[in-house]
Amino acid sequence: MVTGFNTDIKHNGVVYHIQTEPRKDAGIETAVYVRGAVIHSLKTSYQDFLKSPEYSDERLKRLLEDQHRQVIVRIRAGEIRGSQPPTPGA
Repeated sequence: MVTGFNTDIKHNGVVYHIQTEPRKDAGIETAVYVRGAVIHSLKTSYQDFLKSPEYSDERLKRLLEDQHRQVIVRIRAGEIRGSQPPTPGA
C-alpha cells in the first residue's frame, strides 16, 4: 500500500501545508493549505501507468513524491501564493 506525503514549509511569512496522496480512481492529488483552507490543488492520473508492465508500488511512490516536490518548488518560486497572516494589533 502506497501512502502519501505531508510537508509544512514557510515562505514569505506564510506557512503552507502540502499534502499529496494516491486516490482510488488512479489519480494523484496534491492540495496546498494555508490556515486550513485549500488554496491550490493539482490532480493527475496514473491510469495508464497502473495498466503498464512497469507499474510497481515503488514507482507509484516516486510519482507521488515527484508531484509533491514540484508543488513545493512552485510555492518557493511564487507561482502558488497564500495570503499573509494578519498583523497583530491591526
